[in-house]
Amino acid sequence: MRKFISFVLVFLLIGIIVWMFAATVQAAYEDDLYILSHVITGEAEGCSRDMKLSVGSVVLNRVSDDRFPDTIAEVVFQPGQYACTWDGNYYREPSQDTIDIAVELLEDGTAIDESVVWQTEFPQGIGVYDIIGNMYFCY
Repeated sequence: MRKFISFVLVFLLIGIIVWMFAATVQAAYEDDLYILSHVITGEAEGCSRDMKLSVGSVVLNRVSDDRFPDTIAEVVFQPGQYACTWDGNYYREPSQDTIDIAVELLEDGTAIDESVVWQTEFPQGIGVYDIIGNMYFCY
């Protein structure tokens, strides 16, 4: 009987640990989704789907690049990087379309070349990957 009780307790403990891990992962995903959808809104609301995908992709590319911080939050709020974080546009409510784009990026990864880490109104870095509207996406 003691072995059975020990087994049940171990099984319950493992279940609690798995549940806590899953809850932590879900909370982190929701935080990333919130931040990514808001930065896309702040930088590209009213723009084409390609522009929104590219803006979100630059954020993900920066997270993967050793020259930038390691999390979406740190990349977005790195001083001097995203104007929407200081002009108030970051806090606008994302459209469902923009949220869907952020989900797509979080689940499928970047939609542009992974070396594209610059998004600006003028060429910078070592070359231009694409120009969408008045925005340059550069290596």
